[in-house]
Amino acid sequence: MTFEEACQIYYINEEIKILKKELCELEEERKNRPYSKAITYSDMPKGCGMSDPMVDVDELVDTERNLKEAIAYNLKQLQKERLKMELFLQDIPDAQMRLIIRLRCVNGLSWKEIGEKMGMDRTTASRKFYSYF
Repeated sequence: MTFEEACQIYYINEEIKILKKELCELEEERKNRPYSKAITYSDMPKGCGMSDPMVDVDELVDTERNLKEAIAYNLKQLQKERLKMELFLQDIPDAQMRLIIRLRCVNGLSWKEIGEKMGMDRTTASRKFYSYF
């Protein structure tokens, strides 16, 4: 496994976080918009520059659906990458190195957090990680 492949879990997790945040913002925006069109009692024009609130809500619903599909796809990719990583970790004979790689790539911890968990300096943990790859 290459360094780039090992980092895929981190990047997929970050992408999922961003998509979920965007989805929450869209859901909140949709909740604040009216769901039905106002009843028009005449054939008078609505005025210039006025947008139809239903069209906007429909577009938001479509965007939400697309975001949910993207999140589901990324979750499937994450499962595949985690399986690859677990198989890779099984082949590493050094338990300390396995733990450093797991904490960094799978759990997404910072070097400072890894150093604290491992009882070493953050630079020592990062040097070991990068020298392995």
